[in-house]
Parts: sequence; C-alpha cells; structure tokens
Amino acid sequence: MLTLEFANRIFMAAQIIIVGASHAGISCAEQLRANGYAGRICIIDRLVGAPLERPPLSKAFLQADGQDDAKFLLRRPDWFAAHDIELLDGRDAVSVDQLQKQLNLDDGSQHGYDKLVLATGAVPRQLAAAAGLDGVFVLRHPDDAHALRKAVSGCQQAVVIGGGYIGLEVAASLTKLGLRVDVIEMADRLLARVASPQISAFFAELHQSHDVGLQIGANCRKILQKGGAFTGVQLDDGRQITAGLLLVGIGVLPDLDLAASAGIEVGNGILVDAMMQSSVQDIFAIGDVALVDGAASRVESVDNAQMTAARAAAAICGLAQPSMAAPWFWSEQFDVRLQSAGIVPLASPDLRHQLRPGKREGGFSVWSYGDKGKLAAVEAVRDPAGYMLGKKCLDLGLSPDPDDIGNGDFDLKGFVAAGNKK
Repeated sequence: MLTLEFANRIFMAAQIIIVGASHAGISCAEQLRANGYAGRICIIDRLVGAPLERPPLSKAFLQADGQDDAKFLLRRPDWFAAHDIELLDGRDAVSVDQLQKQLNLDDGSQHGYDKLVLATGAVPRQLAAAAGLDGVFVLRHPDDAHALRKAVSGCQQAVVIGGGYIGLEVAASLTKLGLRVDVIEMADRLLARVASPQISAFFAELHQSHDVGLQIGANCRKILQKGGAFTGVQLDDGRQITAGLLLVGIGVLPDLDLAASAGIEVGNGILVDAMMQSSVQDIFAIGDVALVDGAASRVESVDNAQMTAARAAAAICGLAQPSMAAPWFWSEQFDVRLQSAGIVPLASPDLRHQLRPGKREGGFSVWSYGDKGKLAAVEAVRDPAGYMLGKKCLDLGLSPDPDDIGNGDFDLKGFVAAGNKK
C-alpha cells in the first residue's frame, strides 16, 4: 500500500490531470493518447469504482437486476492500464492553485499539472421541500441509480416531478417494473424546453397508453410525509397523489465549485473558447460543464462530451481542431427510440415545425426551422433514415423547403446528395 507521501511524489509528476471520469473526461484521455501524447495522464473522480455509462442509468440500468452491472462499464478496468492512464477514484478535487499549477484533493494530497482539464459535469437541481426525506431521489450518478433501483422493491406507486427526458425515461422504466407512476409537469406540455410540440404530443400519448398519469400544467403545493418519509404530493388544485417514492427530475446545474476556486470565469457553465480553453491559461473545460463562447446555452449529451473532449485534446497536442458537427441526442421510453439532431428553437419569429412521414410504420420526423427559415433541428421516431438525412442537412448547412419536407414523395436523399457535391 502506498504511503501518502510516496503517492504525492508519484502524482506530482503527472503532466495532464483530468477532473471527472464520465464520458467527457474518459474521451479526453483516450483522444490524447490517440493524438500521440506520451506524457502522464491522471484522471481524478469523486465516485468510487470503475466509471459507468450515464445514459442507461434511467433506462436499462434501472431495469436490470444488479447482477450484471459490469456490462454498463464506460471502460473496463484493464483499459486504463493498457493506455497508461491513472484513475484515482473516490477522491474529490477541492481547489486549484493556478500560480503553482497545483490541484488539491480532499485527502490532503497535492498534484502538479502542466494542463488541467475540468470535466466536472452537472449536479441535479434539488427540491427544497423534499430535502432529507426518505423515498426521495434524483438521478445523475450510478450511486443515485443504485439507490433508486433498491427502493423500487416493495413500492407500488411513484411520483416523478419533471416532464423532461430524465423524468419520462424514469417513469417508463418504473412502469415497466410494475409501479403506478404519475408525472407532474408545470409547463403546458412535456419536454417543453427541448422538443417540438409534435414530439411532446407523441410521448404524452405513449405514456398515457401505458397508464402513466400525466399531470400537465400542474404544480406541487405540498410534499406529503410521515415520520420523515415521503408519502405523496398535493397539487395546487387540491388533489392528492399517494406514493412511496419520488423522483425529482427538474434539471441540472453546472458543477462550478472547483472552477470558481481557481478564479476561472464562469456563468451558466465554465466559459471557454472554441478550443475549450478557459479564462485561465492551461486550464480547459469540457462536457456538460462547459459553455462555449457565444453559445446560447450548454449542451448536455454524450456527443457533446466526446466532441468537446476531442477539441481540448487537439488544442493540448497542438493539432488542428476537428470540425463541429450538429449535436445529437437520443431517448428511449417504452422501447420507442427518439433520435434528435440540432437544437430545437423555443422561440423565433420564423419558427416552424414540419412533420414528415417516415418509411416505417408509425415512423415520422419533425423538422424545426428558426430564424430566416434556417433548419435548426430534426427529431425522428421510428425513422432512422429521416434522422440520418436530417443530420446530414444540418452538418452541410442545408435547409430544404418545409413544404417539400411535408411531402412524402419529395426526394430528400437526392436533395442531400446534390447538396453534398457543392
């Protein structure tokens, strides 16, 4: 077993330190090696154990029996040794000394760096009225998923507050596990901040067809509890919903504590340039925590984690920046997959959502146009071809006429091929 003093001597030599072992942090380390970086790479993560995939936590992982969690590993343990990457798990980075280029951990150790990459991610918004009650959960990390999965046993009814992707995915998973679920969403539709009205309507109908109770345009007036345990909610119209489990899915906030301690410029994220460089030299930020200069908001997705990691790795290695493709997302609810590319505009004087029928039964895509009629996003349900052609349009900067998109006979494939030749 290494003494603290000896461990400090070892890791003071680390040239690149990455804080956070989720998709962004792991991708950055991997890309550094792919770029030919031969120096030391050390990843520090506050969670204990090998990193797990995050997207399945609300879906397949939650529904699994816990005996095969290894299949959800982000990377196998031997991957780190094979790539000469050190993983320090169960340790939290608490402060940065930018002058000395030193990272301080909660165990008292100090780690020097040449380049520091912050992949600290985001933390779930909490519901103050439910704080500290048994039976109340958020879902962001594997530990959250383990706790929620354990609580399902013996529970018959659940409430989900928040009708975004996480809330709906958990509602679908809990329903498939045999629970009666009610979803409470204060907006006038599900997925109001991220999806087109057509997609919102589709998933509302899908959940209702599986007997999920949808309380849309509703607010929680009171969290009900007995003996320190959650027992249900009272809505603003006076109705009460009894349940033994509450999932709070009301969004996330960027984890900025470490960046703030280093004097790094922050807003709704760590402010970075196109190369993921922060306001402090030799400190980069990637993934969910990064807010690229000029962007309206942060992008929270595996695709963004990988892309920002690749750009930071290229900058560190002095290589040309990879091109930025349209961001993509996906969600699975009741075995129905939604594929999305681009950012659905929420408001624009030219806003238009155009439905296009898919080739498969029940399949369709929604094409969203923003300012000056420019294509901004494509969402597809049971329509992989529509999704792929839509993403190509976004990557190539093509904006097919919405009336053509609405015509199922329009040769979209030919349109994309012609645009690709220009």
